[in-house]
Amino acid sequence: MSTRSLSVRGLTEGAILAALVALFALAARYFPLIGIVSTFVTPLPLTILVVRQGMRAGVLAALVASVIAGMIGGPLTGLAIALTFAPLGIAFGGVLRQQRPASTVLLVGSVVSTVSILVNVAITLTISGINPYAMLIQGMVQSQEEALRFYARLGLDEARMEQVAGPMRQIFQIMPRLIPLLVVVGGITTAYVNFEVTRFVLRRFRHPVPALPPLSSWRIPGLVMWALPLGIGLIWLAHAAPVPFVLPGATMRMLPPDDVSAAFYAASSRYPAMETAGLNLSIFTQIIFSMMGLVAAWVLLERYGAPRWLRWLAVTFAFTSPPLSIAVFLLGLADAAFDLRTRWRAAKTAEVSA
Repeated sequence: MSTRSLSVRGLTEGAILAALVALFALAARYFPLIGIVSTFVTPLPLTILVVRQGMRAGVLAALVASVIAGMIGGPLTGLAIALTFAPLGIAFGGVLRQQRPASTVLLVGSVVSTVSILVNVAITLTISGINPYAMLIQGMVQSQEEALRFYARLGLDEARMEQVAGPMRQIFQIMPRLIPLLVVVGGITTAYVNFEVTRFVLRRFRHPVPALPPLSSWRIPGLVMWALPLGIGLIWLAHAAPVPFVLPGATMRMLPPDDVSAAFYAASSRYPAMETAGLNLSIFTQIIFSMMGLVAAWVLLERYGAPRWLRWLAVTFAFTSPPLSIAVFLLGLADAAFDLRTRWRAAKTAEVSA
């Protein structure tokens, strides 16, 4: 890369912003309490640099920041910049420089962030043999068990606590198989928060950044509706081919009938990868349709003039009540299939104009 195509001003800005990137990364390394904040701030200088000076200045600054952070904080800190913060910041800057719509910016950022997370997990597994997501799930299980023991020492009813903790244990048991879903959701969340932070800061630099359309206007592509039956179908196909058990005849005669049925009809499958893919796909689509169901419920309550506090109360109950959660999911499916929100808005407009 030739620096002759970069102006003196571009090189100066690049040096300053590269130092900021290295500073933010080092702060996350040595001050863990601000590590979460730095995740959403570290890509920002590179985004600003690419928007103002172009892609070459951003790539050069990312390399310089990685070297500086690696010399001070160690190679892992420099690697974190090169593989995590720099790709997202440069991607945001490149798309914003081309003045793309906000939805395109968020989509590109989500893809880049998800790939960066996957690369970091792969490197962590290669170097240390530790899966950070598995460690997180294990920590959540240990925290729940500690909480149950604490409440037991306070004299609370253990049977009642087990009744409440049972569903959570089932969720924790299935979570290791949902790591792909956690990676995707983490990538989308990181990209969204970074986009909002970037938009807020760039507006202060008098650089307009398009806002995302209102949540009430978001629509789900029709193709996504097929993802749910596809995921369920993959799970069914995986369970339709159980793992064969070959037991000697003498062993079969010694086993009681219950043990024989348990051996031949166990909930294990011959294609665990297919089952995991179907599980992640079906749960991801359930999350999407549930979110759209909440939006549809909000529009419906607004259609009948419900005050804002009542709408927020309904959203809160939807998160805490299983029957309401199912109803919201079904409402999201119906809205995606029949475009209910457009119908409700049209009916309200007709009533107002009448």
